[in-house]
Amino acid sequence: MFDGLHDIDWASMEHAYGSAEEVPALLWALRSPDAGERSKALDRFHGAVHHQGDVYPSTAASLPFLFELAADGVTPDRAAVVALVVSIGRESLDRGFEDDGTEIEYYPPDRLRAGRRLPARAGCGVRRTRPRRRPGRAPGRDSRARALPR
Repeated sequence: MFDGLHDIDWASMEHAYGSAEEVPALLWALRSPDAGERSKALDRFHGAVHHQGDVYPSTAASLPFLFELAADGVTPDRAAVVALVVSIGRESLDRGFEDDGTEIEYYPPDRLRAGRRLPARAGCGVRRTRPRRRPGRAPGRDSRARALPR
């Protein structure tokens, strides 16, 4: 497991609080049988490597190993690892990375409409839901309240 993990120069990358040299240890801890150790690693990953939703080169470089964890049936708390990957993916939709983890400016064409970034509607089965009605507003008056056709 984690082939190539130690071939990456993690110390040369950064996360929210400096050097990303701790990332390999966090990845191993996400596979730990100790629930407390996994929880601390997940919290630290969210708090530093994916701090407030940011995606750093170290975040991108960790993705192959997170996918490996998510695919391994022996990994405890796989759902937490998948949720982390999904969160990183959501934040990465408008970003791209070179093979070495360097961030590049990237705006997928299907996400640009009239100069605004809109949610993709590529037939993935996801529908918008009606926002909660604000007090004092009549239903249907807010253009955002229109649901997509079913």
